Amino acid sequence: MPCAGDDADGDLALVTTAGVHLKDDRPFELTNRLGDHTFRAIPHDTPFAQLALSHIGYNTKKISQDINCVFPLERLRELAQEGMIGALAPQHVSFMGYIPITDPLVKGTAPAVAAQLRQDEVDLVLLVPA
Repeated sequence: MPCAGDDADGDLALVTTAGVHLKDDRPFELTNRLGDHTFRAIPHDTPFAQLALSHIGYNTKKISQDINCVFPLERLRELAQEGMIGALAPQHVSFMGYIPITDPLVKGTAPAVAAQLRQDEVDLVLLVPA
């Protein structure tokens, strides 16, 4: 399966606002009325059994049955394996979409994520809102 670095002309990163994170990573903050402007990096080869959801805006228990609904990494892996798309980026990004105070996101988090995507030589980003 094509993975990070296999194709310098087409690396695709997935960015979601679904609140996806690694089970052993810090969950997104659900009780802060200001929201959570942080992000979580998800390595391209993470098994789906290692993923969790923390989001205040929707029923994560239902989506947990198939995280591809909000984080279609398995579908992208299949498309890459079939040669329908280029290689996948070394990591993907998840935000928790409840961010009513956007200043920290706009001035800090988003530029940091953009810099990481540039460093990873990402050519295309698939945005998946939740």
